[in-house]
Amino acid sequence: MLITLALLGTTLAPAQDELKFANTRFTYGILGQTRKSDKFYPGDFVTLTFDVKGLKAKDDGMVSYSMGFEITKKGQKKPVQKREPTPMRTLNWLGGGDLPSFAYWPIPMDEEAPGEYTMTITVTDGEDKKKTAELSKTFTVEKPKLAFVRTAFTHVARNDDPIPAPPICVAGQTLLLHYTLIGFSFDKKTKKTDVTVTIRVLDDKGEPTLKKTLKSDIKNDEKDAPGIMVFRPAQLELNKPGKYKIELTATCNVTEKTTKEVLDLTVLEVK
Repeated sequence: MLITLALLGTTLAPAQDELKFANTRFTYGILGQTRKSDKFYPGDFVTLTFDVKGLKAKDDGMVSYSMGFEITKKGQKKPVQKREPTPMRTLNWLGGGDLPSFAYWPIPMDEEAPGEYTMTITVTDGEDKKKTAELSKTFTVEKPKLAFVRTAFTHVARNDDPIPAPPICVAGQTLLLHYTLIGFSFDKKTKKTDVTVTIRVLDDKGEPTLKKTLKSDIKNDEKDAPGIMVFRPAQLELNKPGKYKIELTATCNVTEKTTKEVLDLTVLEVK
């Protein structure tokens, strides 16, 4: 099972005496917007985003620290995954000892995945070993149902390696919208899926930006869709500033169930 723990850039906030976590939230992917719920589904990615505040920065901006990671499941004695504290260093070009960070865990696609989990992050200042802080956040993995998972924005990368993108961009940029579907059913006669997926972009008045909705009817057999549909990312050309909502909708025509996911997107004008 893959575990990734990564650290991002810097903030302008000055160093503080107390080492602590702030602005903790579950997000839609790395750099993504805050999720409204702490409920996930098998096959999804859990991304916990937070700020580490109060690390001691040297005069040259170098910050050293160690960070550990652990996932535990209620009713299970041993951790699901654990990473011992790892020494790290970063250069805070913008000054101060604050550090935006994230922890990332892919939920396994199996029957035992549902349950209540706790993600625990520990951090210790590399310059002052007495300064340490711990963050624990609980989340629930629900039983599979028709739902979008792994929903996130990335930049277009030349080497096909996705680069995380925030939901705030500038006109002229290109984003990739990633999305995956689980919980669909197969037609008993044809042994194929019968799923309709639509993507709409709505402006700040709730009106569609296009007269024609992007629509796909997917009829795959179990070999092509073994309980999960991973779609080709939708390429979004951001041609003008504004505040938008990206609306993903999927309907399983076999069960007549529908699911919807909505992401915010702000496009700024560079002057």
